[in-house]
Amino acid sequence: MAQSNPVKAFHVCRVIPMPNSPNSAAQTSLPLTFFDVLWLRFPPTQRLFFYECPYPKETLTDIILPKLKHSLSVTLQHYLPLAGNLTWPPDSGKPIIQYNEGDAVSLTVAESAANFSILSGNSFREAETIHHFLPFLLASKTGVPVLALQVTLFPNAGFSIGYAAHHAVFDGKSIAMFMHSWAFVCRCGGDSTLIPELTPTYDRTIVKDPSDLENAYLNDVLAFDGSNEKSLEFWDLKAPAEVMLGTFHLTQANVESIKKWVEAKWKEKHTKKAAFSPSTFAITSAYTWVCLVKTRKLMTEKVHLGIAVDCRARLEPPIPSSYFGNCVTARFIDADTNKVMEEDGVAIAARAIGEAIGGLDDGVLKGAEELMPNFSSRQGVGLFSVAGSPRFEFYKTDFGWGRPSKVEMVSISKSGAFYLSDPKDGNGGVEIGVVLKKHETEAFASVFASGLECHQVQKS
Repeated sequence: MAQSNPVKAFHVCRVIPMPNSPNSAAQTSLPLTFFDVLWLRFPPTQRLFFYECPYPKETLTDIILPKLKHSLSVTLQHYLPLAGNLTWPPDSGKPIIQYNEGDAVSLTVAESAANFSILSGNSFREAETIHHFLPFLLASKTGVPVLALQVTLFPNAGFSIGYAAHHAVFDGKSIAMFMHSWAFVCRCGGDSTLIPELTPTYDRTIVKDPSDLENAYLNDVLAFDGSNEKSLEFWDLKAPAEVMLGTFHLTQANVESIKKWVEAKWKEKHTKKAAFSPSTFAITSAYTWVCLVKTRKLMTEKVHLGIAVDCRARLEPPIPSSYFGNCVTARFIDADTNKVMEEDGVAIAARAIGEAIGGLDDGVLKGAEELMPNFSSRQGVGLFSVAGSPRFEFYKTDFGWGRPSKVEMVSISKSGAFYLSDPKDGNGGVEIGVVLKKHETEAFASVFASGLECHQVQKS
C-alpha cells in the first residue's frame, strides 16, 4: 500500500517565453509529421531529476527557484511550441501544435518532507509515491498542453524537477535537448544565446513521406480502440496496481564481459558462420530482457521486444541531429520463450537484436506502414520494450548546482518498458530502470546478480 501524499503544492504559476526577443511571435503553429502522429494518444513521457543541495528552504525558494523560473522563460524563447497546446480543430484531418501569445508552461512548486535519499536511490520504490513529484497533462478530445513541469523542494536535502511531455511533440532526443538547453541557460546566468547543438530545428519540410505513412498512422490511431473518433485523450494502458520502480547498473566491465561471453557462445555453436560482435545496446537490452523473462517465468510460446530507432541519421537524405520533434520508428524482435530462458539465452537474444539493427541498412522505414498492426498483434504478457538511451546524457543536466544525483523515467510504470540511461558516475556502463510487481522484485534482483557471475568467459 502506497503512503499518503508526501508532497504539498504551495504555488502554481505560468511561465511565458521571455518577451521582446528576436524569436518571439504573436502566433505560431507547427504541423505534425507521420513520426508524431504515431504517438498521438500514448500517455506522456514523465521523467524526474533529483539534485542534492543541502540548503535551507529560504535558499531554495529565494535563490534556486527564481533562477530556474527565469532561465525557463529565457529558454522558451527558442522553444515557443512547448508553451502552446496540441489541438485538433474540427475542420482539420489531423492535430497541430499551436502557440498563441500569452500561452505558457504550467510550473507547480511543491515542498516535501519525504526522505530524499530513499527517493533518489536505486532500491525499489512504489511508483505511486514517485508520481507525487510529477505534473500531469490534462487532455480533452480537442486539446492538451504540450508540457508541464514541477519543482519540489526538499529543505536541507535538495530539489527535484519533474516533467510530463506529450509524446506526439517530443521524442527522447528532443526532450533531452530542451532539458540541456534549460540547464545551459540557468548555469550560464540567463544568457539567451544557445550553442548550435542545443538550438532546435523545426523545419518539417525536411521530413519526406513518399509512402503516405501519415494517413496510414492516422487511420491506425483512429481505429485502435474501436471508437474511430477524433480525440486527444490519452489511452489507458491499464498498468498493474502497486508496481515498483528499481534501478540497476551494468558497468563497462560487466558489458565487456557479457559481450565476450556472447561472442564465445556464438563461435562455439556456429563455427562455420561469421563472427558476431554485438553492440553495447544489444548486450544491455538482451541481458535485461532475459532477466525479465526469467523473473516472470512466462508460459507464452513467444516473447517479443520492441526497440525504438532514431531515424535522423538513417534517412535519405539525413536530417539534422537538432531536428525537434519525433523522428523514431520501431522494430520488434521475436524469440522462443524456452530458448531465451536457456543457458545461452542472452546470446540468442543479443543475436536477434543485432540482426534487427543490421536490417535497418535495408531502409529504416521499410515495413513502417505495419508498425501499429505489429504492435497490436504482440500486445500481452510476452511483449517487452526499451525506452530511453544512454546517448541522451540526462546525467549531464547541470543547472549550476551539480549533476543530478538520480534521473528516473517514471512513465515506464504505465508503459511497462525498461529504460536505458547514461550512468550517474559518468564512468561508462549503462543504468537500467525496471518496473515490476512487488512480488517480482527480489527474484529479478537475484537473477540479475547471478547472471553477472554466469556470463563470464572462462580463462584458459
